[in-house]
Amino acid sequence: MNMKNGFIIFWGAFIAYFIFIHPCIIYYNVPHSSNNTPNGMLALFFLALSCILWGASLGYTLWLILKNSFLAKKNLTYIEQSGRRVQAIIKESKLINKHQSGPVSREIVLDINNFSGHDILHSMIIRDTRPEENRFETGKIIYLKVDDTFKRNPYLFLEGSQAKVNYLLFLVWGIFLAGVIAYYRYAYATESGGLGWRFLELFHPLLVIPACLIFFPGIMYLIFKIFIMGNKTTREQLRLKFWGQKAMADIISVRQTGTYINEQPQIEFVLEFKDKMGKLIKTSKKEIVDLLNLGNVSSMKQREILYLPDNPENFSFFDEINN
Repeated sequence: MNMKNGFIIFWGAFIAYFIFIHPCIIYYNVPHSSNNTPNGMLALFFLALSCILWGASLGYTLWLILKNSFLAKKNLTYIEQSGRRVQAIIKESKLINKHQSGPVSREIVLDINNFSGHDILHSMIIRDTRPEENRFETGKIIYLKVDDTFKRNPYLFLEGSQAKVNYLLFLVWGIFLAGVIAYYRYAYATESGGLGWRFLELFHPLLVIPACLIFFPGIMYLIFKIFIMGNKTTREQLRLKFWGQKAMADIISVRQTGTYINEQPQIEFVLEFKDKMGKLIKTSKKEIVDLLNLGNVSSMKQREILYLPDNPENFSFFDEINN
């Protein structure tokens, strides 16, 4: 097991503990009665709220599984048949996982001429099913299939790739659903005391756990989207990278916003540039900057950018998106 997988397992177990186990430890180590909520209507409200929270978290999880299995397979077939064929040169190729035999995982960095005629770099993690053929060594030419509208996930992939549906995810989801239903039955059998659902209260695990399932991943998603992705989705970033037009932007002002992510400051740039039609665009952008590089960034007068020709205010710094 490499360091990356160990990191994911550790933090996955850490978060799972605080979502599933910690609320139960706190609740069941404090005395409660079968009449925690004497108001029957309020108890039914808590029951309805619990069902809604569980339904939202389980329903969204099922949608993600469907989206990344059957729907992704359908989209892959369409892009393979109708997508744009793009030539790429492998600039870097790094082995991630190697086994004694069989497929290996690689991270490759590709040099691509984008749809606007500019050289860009794009990194991918691939599964090499025939490593003995050395198809993904540095300097080799490969081809991608790209949905140039960037409306169909997975948007781009190696030509000739095949999608497989992971039915194990559906099995895990079904087991989890069965576990939730079993917990409802167990809680009712052991806590109701003949008073129906009045044992439910606001801090019962049947409400706290699904609320945490929605709240904590939601907060992490917002932090990633707003502060790391710059409020752009993966789809928007790819569209900008593959359709982006280069320009040199003049930096008018640079200031710290007062926000820090992992002790690194967020910087707001106010800049202006001319698009390919000669129109002057004045806009701003926020970026997380390495603290050690703060002085260099603050003194910059110009930076190269990529912008969408049909929407010039949608842009990213070239060195950021091309990293």
